[in-house]
Amino acid sequence: MAIETHPNWFYDFSPMRTLILGSFPPHQSKHSFPFYYPNKQNRFWKVMSAISGIELLNNLSDIDNAIEERKSIMRKLNLGIHDVALKIRRKNNSSLDSNIEIVEFQDIISIVNNHPELEQILLLGFSAKNNAAQNFIKYIEKQKLLSKFPIDFKITSESSFFIYIQNREIKCVILNSTSSASRITLNELLIQFSKYI
Repeated sequence: MAIETHPNWFYDFSPMRTLILGSFPPHQSKHSFPFYYPNKQNRFWKVMSAISGIELLNNLSDIDNAIEERKSIMRKLNLGIHDVALKIRRKNNSSLDSNIEIVEFQDIISIVNNHPELEQILLLGFSAKNNAAQNFIKYIEKQKLLSKFPIDFKITSESSFFIYIQNREIKCVILNSTSSASRITLNELLIQFSKYI
């Protein structure tokens, strides 16, 4: 399997109080536009649009304006977006986390260090093998970051733990995937995400 490198999509701005981490974008053949959550079937931007009150009006063929619309949502919500993986091997062009193997992680520590205002990290997806939550925990173990997990911790929806970077405590919360393959409804996603964003 060929190694894929994450597109250079990271949008850095301040203040960024929340960082959302997914696993890795779907295969390029499934992109509707070149930015995070590029598959138009994914409900991520619908949820963020509803929470922010900023409507998604631009046609996805108007790439620059469609991306700027999404960046304006991020700025209004003080919300950064990235993925845990920098390089992966993918099985059969699949978008499923279970068909992705991480070869190299993103430098998440640098994002945290560059944003002293950052308060929390939200990890999207928990049920599939190689999901964002599992891989982020592997990342913090590899980086030997101090962490605090509840005694009864399990990787489930809305479970949380803390990591410590340069004497800062960052809360990490696991949320549902916004993928259309998920059984959770759009309304349930809105209720859940609204608690944290």
